[in-house]
Amino acid sequence: MTTTRDRQKFLRQRFNRLTFQYHLNPFTRWVGRSELAVLRDMIPPPPHPGETHALDFGCGAGRIAAMLLELGYRVTGYDISSGMLDQARATIGKRPDMIFTSDPQAITGPWPLIVSLGVLDYYPDSASLFEEWRRLLSPDGSLLVTVPNANSPLAWLYTFLSCFTCQAYATTLEKLMPSVWSTGLILLDVQFAFPRRWWGHTIVFAFQD
Repeated sequence: MTTTRDRQKFLRQRFNRLTFQYHLNPFTRWVGRSELAVLRDMIPPPPHPGETHALDFGCGAGRIAAMLLELGYRVTGYDISSGMLDQARATIGKRPDMIFTSDPQAITGPWPLIVSLGVLDYYPDSASLFEEWRRLLSPDGSLLVTVPNANSPLAWLYTFLSCFTCQAYATTLEKLMPSVWSTGLILLDVQFAFPRRWWGHTIVFAFQD
């Protein structure tokens, strides 16, 4: 049986090798623009601009981190891949309101906002991730996550092609919610990206503690 730690070790090794290719992948960038547009509309404004903290969980090359900075958050970008963190640092540069880390002890929280783009893609069982996010959230904190949509032909193509790089998995709202309910998180909103239709490639969820 594969544990969460085993899965993370595999993903760390795989994404350290795929860092440069991932950054230049035209499909990832194409879908990503649509996902970022939906997330931007769903992220709550910081109650104290320049002071409110946000966690970019699985920050990758720093796309969400850059957007959160623009919105006025102080951001911590966390990723298990050192290669992806190097790419994010090169993209964003040194800023007093931005920290990048691969140390889980550095993100113990609590966090008023957690955003996770593309992390659930690589976990066939999401229960442990939702438990971790719930633990990290502050009371009344917001969690936004994305996942490939199992009702989308575009996501079918994505998950099929991913077997040549790093296998991704698609799911539906109905399949995902038992993992959410078990943590006590409340579903606030569901949107779709690429395109913004029920059959869009990506489901974007907003939850609250």
